[in-house]
Amino acid sequence: VISGYLITSIILKSASNKSFSYLDFYKRRVLRIFPALSIVLVSCLIVGWIYLFQDDYKLLGKHVFSGSFFISNFTLWSESGYFDSKSYLKPLLHLWSLGIEEQFYIIWPVVILLCFRSKNHNRNIVLSCATIFIISYTISIFTMASDGGANYYSPASRFWELMAGAIISTLRFIGINTSLSKLMSLLGIILIALSITMIDEKMSFPGYIAIIPVLGASLIIASNGNDLVVSKLLSVRPVVFFGLISYPLYLWHWPIYSFYRSIFAGSPDYHELTLLLLLSFFLAILTYYLIEKPLRNARNKYITAILLALSVFGTGLIGAFIFHINGVKYREI
Repeated sequence: VISGYLITSIILKSASNKSFSYLDFYKRRVLRIFPALSIVLVSCLIVGWIYLFQDDYKLLGKHVFSGSFFISNFTLWSESGYFDSKSYLKPLLHLWSLGIEEQFYIIWPVVILLCFRSKNHNRNIVLSCATIFIISYTISIFTMASDGGANYYSPASRFWELMAGAIISTLRFIGINTSLSKLMSLLGIILIALSITMIDEKMSFPGYIAIIPVLGASLIIASNGNDLVVSKLLSVRPVVFFGLISYPLYLWHWPIYSFYRSIFAGSPDYHELTLLLLLSFFLAILTYYLIEKPLRNARNKYITAILLALSVFGTGLIGAFIFHINGVKYREI
């Protein structure tokens, strides 16, 4: 929801004053996404080289390639379910969501710019948002029982979640007040908290139940900071800091857990899980301050973006080679 809202706001603002540039748009996405992704992918290959068996390392190579080219959701869709018994043995399983997000970044700017070619571009953008939302949510509902893999990994059944944020951004852009009362903002928080307690691996997700967290996030965004309690809560230093490291934390948490399960062949207990979580936070903080922030603020951003792209795609090709040679049978440190 948040990504859909932010990206749509950026595109609408630049498209309205005719300053939108695909080159600049994707340069910003590369500087935001690639630094942390690059270090995590390389780290996974190194750790996998040391600890994984040949077949597992072969699979890791395949997933590194998929993650580098943002097609993890399609690769995992072709394999098995997210909650199957061996899901924890896939260190890059979580990159499915990044793949869907990047696919959205490719399609959505084109749709918006096409809408701006007409005189009634505001109406067309609203219709586009509503149409994609309805079609995508309908697909999500219909694939719940018929195809769990498609339901979970297909962009067609996932775009509606991003479009929820895009709708709020579009309504604000055309001058419709989306601000809601404090009660509605509080309701959004309650819905998100409710989804955390309700949703588990036994449920078909997304689908009907997914509307709860999506609606909750949408209500909070739509409140536009009118609820002083929510605004203050989201602006306290720990929350702001968590927001800064949330992306590298997302990238690190699953590989750390997955490698632990692979190396020690068992589930971590409470104390071990706490240590894994602390390690995830530690690496996320290091990644943000030593990798992300310096590269994002580099003097020549275009050159930096090109080098980052070469790094990520090059790592992906190494992963493809590892998969091609069946995981490197004999390995030495």
